Amino acid sequence: MAFLTSLSQALLYAFGPFFCYPWKLLINAAVGDGYASGYKHFRRDHTTFLNLALHIVCLYFQVPHVYPLVLFAPASTLHAPAALTPHTTYTTYMYLTLQVASNFCLLVCLDKRFMTVVRPLLDDATFALVESTHALSLVTAISWSTVLMQSPAPASCRLLSAAVIFAAHFGAPHLPSDPAFIEYSSYALFLALLLLCQPTNKLTYAYGAGFGAWFFGCFHLSKLAGGMYEDQAATVAAAEMSALFLLAFLSMDPVKKIAFFGAISLKVCFVLTGQRDFAYMSFAFLAMLWQGVSHIITKQQATLMALNKDKSSNKSPDEAQREKVAFEWSHVSYFPVLLVHSCHASLAGRAYLASKEA
Repeated sequence: MAFLTSLSQALLYAFGPFFCYPWKLLINAAVGDGYASGYKHFRRDHTTFLNLALHIVCLYFQVPHVYPLVLFAPASTLHAPAALTPHTTYTTYMYLTLQVASNFCLLVCLDKRFMTVVRPLLDDATFALVESTHALSLVTAISWSTVLMQSPAPASCRLLSAAVIFAAHFGAPHLPSDPAFIEYSSYALFLALLLLCQPTNKLTYAYGAGFGAWFFGCFHLSKLAGGMYEDQAATVAAAEMSALFLLAFLSMDPVKKIAFFGAISLKVCFVLTGQRDFAYMSFAFLAMLWQGVSHIITKQQATLMALNKDKSSNKSPDEAQREKVAFEWSHVSYFPVLLVHSCHASLAGRAYLASKEA
């Protein structure tokens, strides 16, 4: 695999593939695929109500104002078995994003660290103004929303995805300071949706028990070793980010490896140092695992994993890997609007037709 492709892949996966930072959009503009390619593959793998709903729990965590999206669906299709109904649509859209909310909570933490560095360079009035804007978070919200608004998705989908991003930007500073609020509430919503839609599926209870045991173990680890390395937080951060970067750089197929390693190691780093940055970043990888659960339970392939398994191309390994990474950049950069667009298509009663919806 070419060095630049490996570097691009590492920059995508090491910081949480579905998290957004200002530089991520610049890289996507340089090496990423277009929206059409991203939507074709996304819509193919995300068509059922439950799969979309579970992905929205990963993305949304209390956005009841998106219910008006129902208005864009023809009334006759809302009663069709294959389409989403108003009731299930409202249930689905009652969530703000685990990923977007924790993404902007992380950016708020990074903003505070940045302000500590620049404090000696600014007078009190300028410092107060810059601090109040949460500059890194604001730049990310504006640039990300701009990219989504320029996509060819329906206007309602573009506006809604941008609204979600700005809701996360303005809401993140006011969320409870304990990251467990986002984690546990999202887990409860995800599990409740599984119990509602798949009450007889053994995987529902396996998910509930498995992640419940993980949370229980982390809770007791915090009692035994919480804050043990608080004074070495910078060293722990350097070691952790180096490990994530190397894992993403060296692997031809980093999706599963990085999801498990990031979710576990970053949570342990949070417990050992007490630094909230680690917890919020761990949610980027935890949400990847939850998306994997939704694909397993709904029996729809996961897009990134499907591309990694695709061996049908006659292109050289380096060229095939470059194209795969380019698609991955577009997939994660456009993810909010891709998800809303796919829900919009299901509301309208449209099945996946690559030739018509790509």
